[in-house]
Amino acid sequence: MEMKRCSISKIGVFLFLALLVPSGFLPVGVFAQSAATEVATASVASLTDGVTVHYYTTLHEALRASANTAAADDSPNEITILADIVLNEPLLIEDGVHLRLAAGNANVTIRRGDNNIKYPVIWVKGEGASLHLGKPGMEYALFIDGGYLDSGIEAHAPLAALSGPDAKLYMYDKVFLQNNYNNGDVSLSSYFENGGGVIIRTAGDLGNQQAQFVMKGGTIRGNTNNVPTYMAYGGAVQIVAYGIFIMEGGMIMDNTARVTGGGVAVGGRGTFKKTGGIIYGKNAPPGYRNTAVEGVGKTKTLGHAVRAAPGGDVFYYRNDTIAENDCLTYTGASRGGGTFGEGEKWDNSNKALWRRICIIIFTAFAIGIPVFLTVMRSVQKKQIEKLLMQNHAPEVNLENMGLSPREKDVCKLLLTALSLKQIAFTLKISYSGVNFHVKNIYGKLGFHSREELMVKMRADTQ
Repeated sequence: MEMKRCSISKIGVFLFLALLVPSGFLPVGVFAQSAATEVATASVASLTDGVTVHYYTTLHEALRASANTAAADDSPNEITILADIVLNEPLLIEDGVHLRLAAGNANVTIRRGDNNIKYPVIWVKGEGASLHLGKPGMEYALFIDGGYLDSGIEAHAPLAALSGPDAKLYMYDKVFLQNNYNNGDVSLSSYFENGGGVIIRTAGDLGNQQAQFVMKGGTIRGNTNNVPTYMAYGGAVQIVAYGIFIMEGGMIMDNTARVTGGGVAVGGRGTFKKTGGIIYGKNAPPGYRNTAVEGVGKTKTLGHAVRAAPGGDVFYYRNDTIAENDCLTYTGASRGGGTFGEGEKWDNSNKALWRRICIIIFTAFAIGIPVFLTVMRSVQKKQIEKLLMQNHAPEVNLENMGLSPREKDVCKLLLTALSLKQIAFTLKISYSGVNFHVKNIYGKLGFHSREELMVKMRADTQ
């Protein structure tokens, strides 16, 4: 009986509250918010079809649902990430899919799982597909994490890949691509053996349908490309085979390439356009600078911040920090060296070689000239001593002739076989000073030449 009363009481309360809702005494949102919170607690992602919010327990389920409800105008469907996610298989964006990933009601992380080390965490693979990371209206941070710092995961692929013809990847503020370690695997396709953070490469090398990564904001940080082959380029971003990287904002920092291009590496057919944002170089503080370890080519070009390779053994690079207002462009070509923007500051390996040669020459002169002068002074001193021993100056009385002390010193040496330069060296005065004193001596003593002086003086001593 008590149980029946309890049930009746609950039903009565429910009916009472139901009557209050349309009467305006209790907001409808109380029920709606309570239901949404309860579902979201067990879900990791949500997707709205414009009217209803749908919740999913995995990100891949939300992706499949998004692909089935693609917008007619190619605008991206937005999947809201509600909780941290570990991906054990890549998130593939297939043909014609247009998607946005945004953080929900807190900072969230999509992390590489232990069973997903052969492929990128995110792969925009489809033709004409697009993926937007963050924005519009995203208030919290979205982290795409390689798991290296947390779990020591060494993958065989970059964190994100863009390969579909005409495919696009957009990155906005409050998005972080971080902590991926690409250790490579020579048994796999070489497709992924570039880039620690992002690789852009148009599948099929279609120069008229280029894959394009547009970085409008956010941060790419803490990624390493340690591939044990010559392809270990691009700690943060690698652009090859008709890929395009347009950097309009954001930061590229604290990434490492085993060979070259610590921040960004551009291949001969890749295209790089920087109109904003910062790529930190070797002059940045620890924790910010991008680093290249071994270098490439005969000159061992590093390119700590960025490196472009038009072809052959010529490399263009920047080792210093490339600031917000520094613009750099390189447009690749199927043949030849591509095109660099005019008036932009790029160093190249040939300049580096000549710079080294000039430094060596300058160093040789800086060290060699003082040594040479010291040796020559020593030789000259010995020659003078030898001449003085072979031809002693006669003992002459120069008193009461009106000569100054310095003129007396010069006059005595004029009676030897020393040249005027040797006299200057012996007395440690300038050559012009010796000539000045000689003219004064001739004027005071009434001589017109050194020979006349020597004849007269020597005759007076006999």
